[in-house]
Amino acid sequence: MSSQAELKQNDWIPGAIYIQQIKHSEWRHPIKEAAVSIQLLILSCVFLSTVFSQVWSGDTLKINPVTFADPSPIGWNAPYKVKVNFPDDPNVEWSQILMEQTLKCDSSTAGDKFPCGEWDYIWNTFLLVPAGDSIETFTLGSFVTPYGKRLELGGEQGWDWVYDITEYAPLLVGTRELITGNNQQLLNLQFLFIKGKPTRKVVSVENIYPYGEYRYELLASDSLLKEREIVLTDQAAAFRIKAVISGHGHAGPRNCCEWDSKTHTYIINQQDTFRWDVWKDCGNNPIYPQGGTWPFDRAGWCPGTKVDEVEFEITRKVSGGDTILIDYQIENFQDNREQDGTFRMSHQLFSYGPPNFKHDASIEAIIVPNNEDQYARINPSCGEPVIRIQNTGQYPLRQIEIKYGIRGSRKKSFGWYGNLEFLETEDVVLPPLSWKKMISSGIFEVEISVPAGINDENNKNNFLSSSFNKPKILPAKFIVNIQTNNLGRSAENRYSIHDGTGLVWYYEDAFVDSTTYRFPIALSRGCYQFVFMDDQEDGIALHWWNRNTAPEQVGINGQVQIESLTGDTLVLFNPDFGQELLLNFLVE
Repeated sequence: MSSQAELKQNDWIPGAIYIQQIKHSEWRHPIKEAAVSIQLLILSCVFLSTVFSQVWSGDTLKINPVTFADPSPIGWNAPYKVKVNFPDDPNVEWSQILMEQTLKCDSSTAGDKFPCGEWDYIWNTFLLVPAGDSIETFTLGSFVTPYGKRLELGGEQGWDWVYDITEYAPLLVGTRELITGNNQQLLNLQFLFIKGKPTRKVVSVENIYPYGEYRYELLASDSLLKEREIVLTDQAAAFRIKAVISGHGHAGPRNCCEWDSKTHTYIINQQDTFRWDVWKDCGNNPIYPQGGTWPFDRAGWCPGTKVDEVEFEITRKVSGGDTILIDYQIENFQDNREQDGTFRMSHQLFSYGPPNFKHDASIEAIIVPNNEDQYARINPSCGEPVIRIQNTGQYPLRQIEIKYGIRGSRKKSFGWYGNLEFLETEDVVLPPLSWKKMISSGIFEVEISVPAGINDENNKNNFLSSSFNKPKILPAKFIVNIQTNNLGRSAENRYSIHDGTGLVWYYEDAFVDSTTYRFPIALSRGCYQFVFMDDQEDGIALHWWNRNTAPEQVGINGQVQIESLTGDTLVLFNPDFGQELLLNFLVE
């Protein structure tokens, strides 16, 4: 990798702390900016001597270095800077380490005049680790804030994002300096250290290429992030590389690199080994509506989401003690100015010991039913429960028994059969529950077990629960009222109502612009799902962003609502919904 001193000032793209101050919707080309090193900026930060709580709750140590009560940082897009006292007992193992980030809108934020910052900004959680006489910076996670105008963001409770940072265990020891967040929203940051034996011990963490922002032309010409020689530790039995990449800028005819998908490649020992596209579907972002162009797909991120993390296991291609060559490449640019776009990225290498368990089945998540923010688009639900299982044992997982149901009620049982190798996951759809006598909310519980004769060596990950709310109850007869918008956009829409078996009761896709439709609906008792789709993933709201440049393309707002037979509004949907509206409901 070329050092910053080797680059001309007009070619170098400033580092993360500096560049994150540029808002995406009003891109300033950073080549004209002064060349300020990310390391110099981090070293110049003044870290607060922070007093914060460290509390045990059962087998979990909670560390809370930033709270909503802390003052919003002062300065242009200023981050929080704290010192964190992580646990340092070498005799304690952690089965999992989570970083929980909660943001909320508040009038005390210092970013701008809005309770939630107006624009979408990228920021990172940087961990500063002493390395001899210098400091090495590691990225624990990368995040883009949502557009803040008219944003609710979970009200007083805020909105949660959770990062699994177990892989950074060797670095999360003793006193560390941390840079995180910004002043767009208030931040509550917690680290959860869960006591127990991990799936496999993390031996070391290494930056292949530390976080930075780079001009597309220099990446494609291999002027930056050059091939590296790395000696793999002989204390490890397994290895994985992780890329966190996001595209930015509005260069060329396709607005590279925020709005343009590119192919990225890892070359190991001079062989193309892993190839992937950096592109993220934003149409079903659970945070909506936002005050910007939030529904449109982007290069590795959406407003209000974590930047995508892509991981590749390289264990079968290398061995501990090997000296290997690793190189990163990106597809070449077209000579149409897109080369001026940029990518922000980090590339890391993790080294592990062997699996700690021969047989271990794990429940990783309850997707339905669940009140967690990340699953808000598909909940509440009265349909089939969905869980995610993982094989965290050395040997293949081929069979488990799943018991599930509502706390306090009789549980159902389901047998799963498959073939999951070590660390592979699968989303399992379970037979539906009966919701007829369900109260307004409750706790859903699921427990798994392996067949008799097989010893599951880790029972701590065999049980999981989630809180849920009962879906909305609608009358057996009602009206679906749809008012289409204009400019030919009604052709993008369709709606359907189907029951829990998948049987479609109602469907329509022949819509005409600027027209009001009233569909009478009659259903029997049961669980149903109403879906309204928009193929362009921009909802049926007017395109307000065209007001100045193309006012004839603004159009009008459409509307979708469910009414009683007497005309009362039962459900009113926001037209700025992105890809789809989904409502699970009961008829009792």
